[in-house]
Amino acid sequence: MKAINIILQYVEGEIEATEFSNALYTNPKVQELLCDPSISWQGTFLTSAVMGYSYANVYDYLIELDYSRFGGKYDAVGALELFLQKKEVSYSKDDRYGELFRLMLDSMPGYIDMDINTDSDFFRNQISPIIAKEITKAEKKKQIREKFKMLFQYQSKPPRWIQGSDWLMKGDVPLFFVGQMELKHDSFHDNGAVYIFLDTESGKIETVQQFY
Repeated sequence: MKAINIILQYVEGEIEATEFSNALYTNPKVQELLCDPSISWQGTFLTSAVMGYSYANVYDYLIELDYSRFGGKYDAVGALELFLQKKEVSYSKDDRYGELFRLMLDSMPGYIDMDINTDSDFFRNQISPIIAKEITKAEKKKQIREKFKMLFQYQSKPPRWIQGSDWLMKGDVPLFFVGQMELKHDSFHDNGAVYIFLDTESGKIETVQQFY
């Protein structure tokens, strides 16, 4: 199969992210096409002074994405759409990843806010069955939001993350959040916080540290 067709199939929703990412890493024709030196990326998100990065080509950007997460799948489609526009290749847009990405973001409480691994037990067992239901988007959002609130429990207040959500899990079940403590001591290079979680089955305490 021609490299351009593999790209088109992914953008148009005919192949899954796993198949595209496999081609990205193993198919030299796909790599060569995406590294096309004749394309200028100036003025696009690939050369963002604000974000502090600059990619010479779209391939370098794509290989850094995590294709097991909605964000990675969605971002890859957006980058490939821009590539096809640069190459003046027509395509039919498929927004399934965008719809799922927005559905998850809209359904999450702010203290959870994370890019969920779609290969995880949590997603397969807790979220995917709701997405598969033949119900309206509004009802899906409602049920997913209720599922999050039921599973991500805390003692008195939800975590106030410094570097982004890092809620600990055990299999497909989030641990119970006990609370957080500030870390301010000369032994630490920066101030931060320790987040305390409880495995309610074993009674084991686990922690996460984040710093400013």
